[in-house]
Amino acid sequence: MLKSWKTVDWNGLSLRVPPQWEVSSLATSYLQLDDEVGPVLELKWQQIKGLFSFKTHLKKLSRLSTSTPGVDFQEIPLPHDWQQALRNFEVQSFAWQSTEVSGKGAILYCSECQKAILLQFYQKQGGDDSRIQLGILHSFRDHSEDGMVPWALFGLRALIPQRFVLVRHRFHPGHYQLEFQHQKEHLHLNRWGLADLLLKGGDLLAWFNKKCRELNWCRAANMREYNYDGKPALQGQSQGSIAAASSLWARMTSTKPHIWVRVWHLASRNQILGVAARGLKPLNEQMLEEVCSNYEMV
Repeated sequence: MLKSWKTVDWNGLSLRVPPQWEVSSLATSYLQLDDEVGPVLELKWQQIKGLFSFKTHLKKLSRLSTSTPGVDFQEIPLPHDWQQALRNFEVQSFAWQSTEVSGKGAILYCSECQKAILLQFYQKQGGDDSRIQLGILHSFRDHSEDGMVPWALFGLRALIPQRFVLVRHRFHPGHYQLEFQHQKEHLHLNRWGLADLLLKGGDLLAWFNKKCRELNWCRAANMREYNYDGKPALQGQSQGSIAAASSLWARMTSTKPHIWVRVWHLASRNQILGVAARGLKPLNEQMLEEVCSNYEMV
């Protein structure tokens, strides 16, 4: 069963889900997945500073649930078959039901990374998704063990150093964008499509110079054409003038930014991928090479 499932990695959380489940709602620390009928799984999480109280969070959850007429909420013992899957967490489970739909879930707390997670499954009356739920729980992870955070959503796959924090995301049909920040260093992942319509028979450099608004601040990077792993590509880097950076960046600092950028044409997917970085200190080019090598669309 799990072999045909797909991986969802988002902002530190990782899980495997059935192939027909799709992300329907997304925020920095929130995921909702739907099947063909409607919602099936919801996840919310946050970093905890200080002591964590299950009692406080359960009261809040109960109050929110019972504010909807006809919903009955109750704390329940942790289901026996969930215990092994969630053995690395402190856990309090709950269930709720209404006339048309019911739910079962848990509040998890990881003492290692101080993260609290609300995880709940939705279930239509008369359905039994217990095997699917158990498979998801066994696959669930809430932090990385090697300092690299995987990202996998809407066909995008990437590995980003754990020190970088997600500050902006965008998933539009023609453009995906993830922006990360660590202190004064910014890291951008971009994906554009459809490449054949964007390039219109021209080359990457002409498109980049005239049409690529998302990377305007990279224009000072002295872009040159080259072959990246057998793919047409552009690459550039600069410690160029502040005037070439964004006006916002210019207002924030009087120091010249270091810039590194690579853009390549993924013809097999009819897409253009880009990795770009800027910072006040020299950029770690080895790290950026590793980000590029692990960035793909599937």
